[in-house]
Amino acid sequence: MEDKKRITDAVVRWVMIGSSLFTLYTAGFGLLSALTQRSIHWVFMSFPLFLLFPMIGKNRGKVTWMDYLLAAGAVASGIYLTLTWGDDPLRLGDPSRLDTAMGLIMIIVVLEGSRRTIGMSLTVIALLFLAYAYFGPYIPGAFRHKGFDPVSLISFLYSTTEGIYSLPMGTSATYIIIYVLFGAFLTQSGAGRLFVDLAHAATGRLRSGPAQTTIMSNALMGIISGSPVANVVTTGAFAMPLMKETGYPMITAAALLAVAACGSMFTPPVMGAGAFMIADYLAVPYGDVVMAAVIPAALFYLSIVIFADSTAARSGLHGLRTAELPDWKNALAQRGYLLIPIIALVIFIVMGWSALKTAFWCILLMLVISWIRPETRMNFSKVLSALETGSRDNLVIAAACAVSGIIVGVDAATGLSVKLSSYLNALSGNNPVMALILTMFAALVLGLSLPPTPVYIILAALTIPSLIAMGIAPMAAHFFVFYYACIGAITPPVALAAYAASGIAKTDPWTTGWVACRMGLVSYIVPFAFVLDPALLLGGKASLTSTISSIVTAAAGVVFLCYGVEGYFRRPLSLLVRIFFTCGGLGLMLPGPRIKLVSLGLIGLGFLAARFLSSPGGEEGISVNG
Repeated sequence: MEDKKRITDAVVRWVMIGSSLFTLYTAGFGLLSALTQRSIHWVFMSFPLFLLFPMIGKNRGKVTWMDYLLAAGAVASGIYLTLTWGDDPLRLGDPSRLDTAMGLIMIIVVLEGSRRTIGMSLTVIALLFLAYAYFGPYIPGAFRHKGFDPVSLISFLYSTTEGIYSLPMGTSATYIIIYVLFGAFLTQSGAGRLFVDLAHAATGRLRSGPAQTTIMSNALMGIISGSPVANVVTTGAFAMPLMKETGYPMITAAALLAVAACGSMFTPPVMGAGAFMIADYLAVPYGDVVMAAVIPAALFYLSIVIFADSTAARSGLHGLRTAELPDWKNALAQRGYLLIPIIALVIFIVMGWSALKTAFWCILLMLVISWIRPETRMNFSKVLSALETGSRDNLVIAAACAVSGIIVGVDAATGLSVKLSSYLNALSGNNPVMALILTMFAALVLGLSLPPTPVYIILAALTIPSLIAMGIAPMAAHFFVFYYACIGAITPPVALAAYAASGIAKTDPWTTGWVACRMGLVSYIVPFAFVLDPALLLGGKASLTSTISSIVTAAAGVVFLCYGVEGYFRRPLSLLVRIFFTCGGLGLMLPGPRIKLVSLGLIGLGFLAARFLSSPGGEEGISVNG
């Protein structure tokens, strides 16, 4: 039994290493045809998936004959398509029995792979879409369609780039896996420890220093990992004891950790998987997506910086002494060269390089740079570990993209998104704001049980066309859905990042989730702000003066909104002052000179009321330990 497990583990390891080598080769020397690239990628992903995520049941955790059978089915159906799809261009309309059998095996593999890695929710949604495709003629009303027989449906989902191998799988096979691989190489080089040391040295003297360290390190760790839960676990190991030692309330500390980790999903230059899909959907350079993400991410982090400092001021905390902090000069002298590939990544993207070319050369640069000092040197063993980890970390994403391809394929075949867009228009009364609100709720509800990537994929197909038809800028529409897909990680009742943080802090998960939701309030508002004012995405036809004005007033709005929600600005605030600050802050985040003037007036009234109604005491500003 031990020999069998050892052989299985070795095979899985080398398959994942092979997957990463294939990814590097195609990123550096040119992609294969779309269907070939995607099918080979899915073979590499699906084979180890069934051996690393064994069937749940009485044999839980053990690899059984069924797991081997499914892994073999994944390889056989994937390789069959790779070798034969170009032989007969008419096969879609008249598939052979073998084509249909292989297609059916692939659909079963995709559904079961999704169930094992993500859970039943997305699998059930895919099954409902399949049922909709078949039972279309029997559905009354506007959602009725001609229906598809099983053979035609299987052929369409299996043999084209409109189904399982549609854009989501294409993004996984190209952009996502290469950047996950880049993160794995950064981790093996020790760049993560450098991020933490620099963040701690930069913020440790602030009274909210440990919290600010958590915020900054999560923003930096987003370059390595786009998973909020992974970032919680990684940064929480050092951040939580530090915040506890300095007297931070543990509930607030856990919530802050979760919110900061969630922000890594939309923090440039490397964001969650959906950001690469935005570039693909809009057919724009990834650099355009990065530029659009800068201001919303900055507003988000500004808000949690203020929440962190307000909590520290209210609790009477003090910063650390210089002697207690890491020596940033020494950290840079010892390992600062590890930042060169990250700086190069930003420069290459700004220069207009493709995302694939950028990641490929930055990985090679990281390999070369790591040899400057022995402690960071990536020897053969570390390189193999990075190659294995890169593919392993992409397994769940690939499974989500594969099963989402079934949903996208059924939508393409039945025209469901067109029908749903008409329904959304009617339900919202063709009011863009109402349509945005409905889309927001749809994203948050889907986010209760699904990871961000499939939430974005589903809504990108079903709701974004309607939003764009109502006059919303395409980039703003995609970012709107992307943001709400991401913040499901801190949205109760299923707030996975908050629950992971509560496990580290030993706090109540339910309470931690709600505190995280309140602390991440700006992330629920910013999407409406940049849809209504696209200048915040650094796009559109706004002048430089108008863009700067929008950014400055939005930042001021975030500041006063946070003070109002937290109820603390230099000293505790009365309810009336909080209302003035909250309403004024919200108004400053919206476009239009009149509403901004009214908002400034409300904030002014808040200051006047604070002079007479707020409790005395407290501390001022973001202070350092003097």
